[in-house]
Amino acid sequence: MEMDTKAWKLKDTPEGAMSSLNSILYRIETKDGRALTNLRGGQTLIVISDYSGQHSDANFETLSFLIADLQKCAAWEQIRKRWRQKYLPDGRRMAFKSLSDGTKERALDDFLEAADNIHGVSITVLVRKDVKTLFGDGERIDWKNSELAPYIHWPKGTFEKMLRVVHFVSFFVAGFSNPHQNILWISDEDEIAANESRLRELTNIFGNVSSHYLNHDVGHIRCGTTKSDDGSRQLEDLASIPDLVAGMLTETVSEQRKQGLIASAGIAIPPPKGLQSKVIKLLNWFATNRKPLKRLVFLIEPIPGSKSLDIKHMKYHGSNDLPV
Repeated sequence: MEMDTKAWKLKDTPEGAMSSLNSILYRIETKDGRALTNLRGGQTLIVISDYSGQHSDANFETLSFLIADLQKCAAWEQIRKRWRQKYLPDGRRMAFKSLSDGTKERALDDFLEAADNIHGVSITVLVRKDVKTLFGDGERIDWKNSELAPYIHWPKGTFEKMLRVVHFVSFFVAGFSNPHQNILWISDEDEIAANESRLRELTNIFGNVSSHYLNHDVGHIRCGTTKSDDGSRQLEDLASIPDLVAGMLTETVSEQRKQGLIASAGIAIPPPKGLQSKVIKLLNWFATNRKPLKRLVFLIEPIPGSKSLDIKHMKYHGSNDLPV
């Protein structure tokens, strides 16, 4: 397979928010050639997605994605198996909400160290809650559009969230993939993929939307949820990474907003005071970007007095307040 030297490559400039995000990704790689991992060499590109920020206290909806070259994850897989046998042989999943479990809290450091070996990119998009839609006129989805008629039964909020996730996955696949790579997308068992019927609709929409972003042919495209795990917990453990990142960033950014610490794009942000120990531990891990697994965060907010959106590339550094 021909190898492209650039990690990010999206020739056709998409519209709206994706156009800005495309330019930012080009600038990130131009400025630092090690900021992104090249995922074009393997046979299968895997995308794992998880979501947070649904609770009323959160200021942002958090969409977190792990994109990886599945064939180059052998080091992660070997360490993961040993880690699981040592800490969670009963099959329990690592999840942000359950880190109060003593066993999982003790297992977290080794899990994060294992995740560093993934040949991939962790990308999280934070969308402020007062952004009503990323589509249409910026105020609402046009349900009079005949193309949306088959999906009128979807709850409107769920459909908006599904479209956001599908467009971001399609955008990242188009920019990171190589011709003829197979694409495997695994979503958390969320409301957007709550049952077999909705998963089929999600798959159809993904196929349609991704075709508008891709400027090359890919191999097989498959969609599933973490329910597809074969019992080895391989998919579950991969899905734990965006789950942990999403939970950590939702709490961190909400606290930053309360304390007035949201900075300009590209400036490293100090962690806010009062974070839980699990959030501090995850933030300290997340703040490095010199491992095979790269980390990126983008924040989307409305521009006051305009229908346009502001997209920032956010940077973080760790905390001296190390958890005990």
